[in-house]
Amino acid sequence: MPKNELIMLDSLALSVVFPDKTPLERLFLGFLLANTVSTLCGGDQPEQWTSRQVSESLTYLVPTRAETYSVYLPDIRFTATLSADAFGLAVTAIVSARISVLDTPNEEAYRFCALQEYAQQHPESGLIASVMTLKPGEDVISPLLIHNKNKHH
Repeated sequence: MPKNELIMLDSLALSVVFPDKTPLERLFLGFLLANTVSTLCGGDQPEQWTSRQVSESLTYLVPTRAETYSVYLPDIRFTATLSADAFGLAVTAIVSARISVLDTPNEEAYRFCALQEYAQQHPESGLIASVMTLKPGEDVISPLLIHNKNKHH
């Protein structure tokens, strides 16, 4: 697998961990997972993942390349080596936390709102708006990702 490919973006593991998400949402989650891993590990990133089921309703991702993973966070000068299981649990929890707060006023939500406002000024804003509201049988974009003018000013 090439070094720039961190995870098969719509892999079975992502489908198991996030069963209620659409393929487009899982694509976003795959990128979010890769970003989270990159933040935690820098250049040493796991390429293959599997799912680990805790209960009928709780599953998380676990990398399979190595038994341990080194984590370094320079902002808080934190260094640790975690087992693959602990690392996967941490990454899955971070990703889950990031997507669970998209509908509240925070940096990620504001960034999304700013992109939406920018898209309204784009020469192809009508097409962009149509694509973002397209509903072919199921939601293409999670309702959490749709701008809510009442919550994001």
